[in-house]
Amino acid sequence: MPTPALTPRRRGRPQKFGRPARLVAMTLPEDVVAWLESIHTDLGRAVVVLYDAAAHRQTAPQTAGLTGAEIVEVGEGRGLILVDPALVRGLRGVAAIPFSGHRAFLALEPTWTIADLELAVVDCLDGGMLDKQRRVALTSFRAQLRDWRTDPSTKMNARSIILVERRRPGTHSRGRKD
Repeated sequence: MPTPALTPRRRGRPQKFGRPARLVAMTLPEDVVAWLESIHTDLGRAVVVLYDAAAHRQTAPQTAGLTGAEIVEVGEGRGLILVDPALVRGLRGVAAIPFSGHRAFLALEPTWTIADLELAVVDCLDGGMLDKQRRVALTSFRAQLRDWRTDPSTKMNARSIILVERRRPGTHSRGRKD
């Protein structure tokens, strides 16, 4: 019996920008970092977007951009709420833990429930000072949270994760304040 032709598989991570790239470390002023983050939450992507615009190149389409939230099944009928990290940036009591691509799952303050998350979104919306895109995205996210919270076929269970935070070199601990 003839052996089927093997097609070479590409190993490793897919190209981040759709073209060859390399890691570059640099130090930037905080105001420049904040400005770049307003273009894209991933600083590397923000720089590429600016370069592509200056060079009149078509930037590869991205799925990020406050695309809302979704429940992604992770096995055994369980799921995680995945969001664009920019959607929840600055929400009190909410951390976005990178998961895949431009998506992150949510980690809430200990003892928080989905109702507390929804309230944090409401507080952000009531606080004003949001651009139109973020206001629309957060309003949609709030509606999703309410739908998930009130759906009788869905049960929301809070679970704890261990989040290890490391100090940057050169910073000193001032002691724990629990």
